[in-house]
Amino acid sequence: MGDQERNCEKIVRAFCNAWFETRDVGKTTGFLCADIDFIGTGEQETARGLDAMRAYIITDIQELDESFSVAFPVMKCRLLQADLGSVFTEMILQNSQYAWHLRGFFILRRQSEGWRILSLHFAEPGRSQQQGEHYPQTLVVERLRRQREELLNDTLPGGMMGGYIAEDFPFYFINDQMLAYLGYQDEAEFIADIQGKIINCMHPDDRRRVDAEVSFQLETGDEYTVEYRMKKQDGSYIWVHDLGRRLQAEDGRPAISSVCYDITAQIQAQEEVLRLYNNIPGAVFRCRYDEKLSLVSANDGLFDFIGYTRAEFAELGNQLAAIIEPEDLPDVVRRLREQLRQAKTIHIENRLRCKDGSVKWASVKAQLFMENDESFFDCVFIDITEEKQLRRREEELYERELRYFVEAASGNQSGQGRLNVTQNLLESYLTTANFAVAQVGDSYDQVIAQFAHSSMDPDTGLRIEKQMQREQVRADYAVGKSEYHFEFLRSTREGAFWSHTTFHSCLNPETGELILFFYTLDITEQKLQEQLLDQIVSLNYDIIAEIDAHSGQLRIHASNDPMVPAEDQFSLAIEQFASRYVKPEFIAEYRRQLDLDRMKRTLAEQGPYTFSVEMQDDQRQTRVKVYKVFYLDRQLERLCVTRSDVTEVVRQEQTQKAELAAALNAAQQANAAKTDFLSRMSHEIRTPMNAILGMSAIAAQSLNDPGRTGECIEKIQLSSRFLLGLINDILDMSRIESGKLLLNNGPLLTRRLIEGVSTLCAGQAAAKGVRYRCVVDPSLQAEYTGDSMKLQQVLVNILSNAVKFTDSGGEVILHASQVLAKKENAVVRFVIRDTGVGISPEFLPHLFEPFSQESTGTTAAYGGSGLGLAISKSVVDLMDGRINVRSEKGKGTEFTIEVKLGVVSSAAEACGWNSADAASANRNPRNLDFTGRRILLAEDNTINTEVAVLLLQAKGFIVDTAETGEQALRCYEASSPYSYDAILMDIRMPVMDGLSAAAAIRRCPRADAAQIPIVAMTANAFDDDIAKSLAAGMNAHLAKPIDPDLLYQTLNDLIGNKEENPWRTLK
Repeated sequence: MGDQERNCEKIVRAFCNAWFETRDVGKTTGFLCADIDFIGTGEQETARGLDAMRAYIITDIQELDESFSVAFPVMKCRLLQADLGSVFTEMILQNSQYAWHLRGFFILRRQSEGWRILSLHFAEPGRSQQQGEHYPQTLVVERLRRQREELLNDTLPGGMMGGYIAEDFPFYFINDQMLAYLGYQDEAEFIADIQGKIINCMHPDDRRRVDAEVSFQLETGDEYTVEYRMKKQDGSYIWVHDLGRRLQAEDGRPAISSVCYDITAQIQAQEEVLRLYNNIPGAVFRCRYDEKLSLVSANDGLFDFIGYTRAEFAELGNQLAAIIEPEDLPDVVRRLREQLRQAKTIHIENRLRCKDGSVKWASVKAQLFMENDESFFDCVFIDITEEKQLRRREEELYERELRYFVEAASGNQSGQGRLNVTQNLLESYLTTANFAVAQVGDSYDQVIAQFAHSSMDPDTGLRIEKQMQREQVRADYAVGKSEYHFEFLRSTREGAFWSHTTFHSCLNPETGELILFFYTLDITEQKLQEQLLDQIVSLNYDIIAEIDAHSGQLRIHASNDPMVPAEDQFSLAIEQFASRYVKPEFIAEYRRQLDLDRMKRTLAEQGPYTFSVEMQDDQRQTRVKVYKVFYLDRQLERLCVTRSDVTEVVRQEQTQKAELAAALNAAQQANAAKTDFLSRMSHEIRTPMNAILGMSAIAAQSLNDPGRTGECIEKIQLSSRFLLGLINDILDMSRIESGKLLLNNGPLLTRRLIEGVSTLCAGQAAAKGVRYRCVVDPSLQAEYTGDSMKLQQVLVNILSNAVKFTDSGGEVILHASQVLAKKENAVVRFVIRDTGVGISPEFLPHLFEPFSQESTGTTAAYGGSGLGLAISKSVVDLMDGRINVRSEKGKGTEFTIEVKLGVVSSAAEACGWNSADAASANRNPRNLDFTGRRILLAEDNTINTEVAVLLLQAKGFIVDTAETGEQALRCYEASSPYSYDAILMDIRMPVMDGLSAAAAIRRCPRADAAQIPIVAMTANAFDDDIAKSLAAGMNAHLAKPIDPDLLYQTLNDLIGNKEENPWRTLK
């Protein structure tokens, strides 16, 4: 090492000694260049220039004036240029409290006066310095902290300890003061006792709470306070107040350091005060006179009253304002201020809201006092909820009584008045001269005396005077008695009448005076009615007998048996009656029930009792008698025995039981029929499903065999129609049973109805080789009002059955006529005859019962659900009609349907045709041709769309499709008027349903919007669904699955075919 390197090291050593050992500012800055640059260990801790560096060193020496010894374990130097050198050193600063390791990086420049420090950078390898603090501020803070700790150790009963912030607070440290206070010899003994976890030095009952409170407070800050019981080495516990804060331990782990001081004496004093508090009746507490009336202390009475525990109330902030009824709080604050202007004692009444939501009234008395320049209230309150309720109840009673008093003045009272019991005064009196017993201004005592003297029975008068004395009425009111009722015969100037007088006492809430309202009614007619009723009641008994249990004497008060003596010995009369009238098998029970000793025991044990026996009258007819035994007067031991004849009642009960049994049997049979129906439905549904699935598979395998494929498709169609009909029958029956089947009365075109029925049934008959004929009587009018669809359903149901049960070569005939015509309605008769298999006489009574079928193999041979006729019968009943049937097994059946339809006008036009045999041929949908017609199809289901498009294209339609109602609306709006001949609209579609789309189309401002035919195609097939479609502006409603023939026929009706086009003529 050369001389210059040694000179550089010498300057660095001298600089550090001057700063850290001698703490000499002037000498220290003498080793620095004027343009010195300094970087310390803390964040943003820099100085540039000699003045800034001097200020920094001054601050450092002022904050920590104790000097350090400086050691240089490592120092290295090298010249960078002839006049520029660098020095790296590791140094240790140490004083009485700390050993501090630093690294220094120096750049020195040779000037005229020698080497001087141009740049200085200190770095700290440890964690003793915190980010952003002034170098070396950590040591300053640490020294101050240790001074505070020493002060605490000298003055507090307790000490310090710490734990890591982890589960159960693992042990971090404990000072000697704390160890000694808890009775431990050393730290190792303490750690072993708590198993290395600070939480184990706490009372088990406090651990969960302490853990929760500390965790909660550290979530929102770096400090916490908590109180708990701490275990000493001898197993006893002390109460400690723990003040802690979060810190970082030397090893970098988060920890807490806490000061714990013993507050056992304070807690015991508080408990003693609380014990004294709790022995004081009611609620006693102290609170601050602040905005929230903060609670300082309270006895258990307060918390019992409001329903909160101390911990729960602490969660509310220990604020009484939190439980004062919100609307009362401003008034409470105002009254506090007003009363405190007069004196330091206050008395208020207010409502408190308890934990359970109830509201209670409290009467609070408080004394204001000052302590440490702070205002407090010492308070006592009592629960006045019941008193308040009683006051309110008294107010309500008084107000109600006043209202009644006013209302009664215009009623049928014979007299009414108001007596002031407190003032001994009759304040008000309304009556007629005939009933008057006093006048306004009389004393209470005079009124009661005159009222009592009006009784025609002196004893009753004395009883009234005694009960209604003023002092007695006051005493009664104090114990809750406020009503008096007297019913007696009173004398008047013109004779006498039965009187019912009611007295009702209540407190006047304004004056506190006791008021007695009274009302008198003339009940003479009522008493006469009661006497008459008593006479009538006596007629319901064969015998009413009184027995003296002491003497055994019997007295008959009423009897319809002339053989029964008016008086006799009870036991003798019982024996004579038993031998004469009671059936032998009932005699023993009769004697037992009417044994005098047993009668008294039974009455003592269970009170009045009854029993029944069977007897024979003089005509030897069996009669059922009911005896009732009860006391007339228990003290006098007078018993009463009544006997009544319940023969007819028993017979009625037996009849009802028989009827109930029959009804139960019918219900069981109906349930069995329903069960059988469900079993059949399972078979019936599976049968066509099996055919559909099977034929679909065969058709898929026979694509190269058109004949075989066509045969399969035909059978699939047949099975599908059968399955659809079965489902429709089940749905219709469900609506009938729930009472939701309603008629839709509207125009009923006779020709269209019969042609529609014949179209459907003639095709079925022709396919089976059955001759079908329809005969229409000229008396039929061209139009009626009624439910055309339901009537068609009835006729098709019965005609389909006729075709189904008629073999090839047979005949089915429909005959329609009008049999009765009135101004507003007419009776139309439809007779359907067939030459089929007929119905057995045994099954005819059950023909129209739901779920019933003739179980003779007919169902198996011809199929069916057993619901069609039940549905038809219910529909006809709704039409105020009837169905009759005649049948002979093997020869055929005749159904006669008569329905009542509305008449359109008195001059109704006749149909004008006699036969509908050719109707179906003229309206065969398979002959229709719609070539060139354009139709808009709205359907969201891809398969349904494909099926509908193929069906429509097969008849020449040009088809545009839309997947939602919104798309259909856009397609229509984008098209020119009259470019579409019709719109087929599904109801249930996403985005916009068919009903909304149809309504929107009708509202479009274009020439064809109101007339373009819109047809609903939906699975919603009930009447209300049809009504919704029509209400939305649709012209027709087709239920899925779509019948192609019905689809073609409907479109033909709306837009015509190639030869006729009523829709086109609208353009």
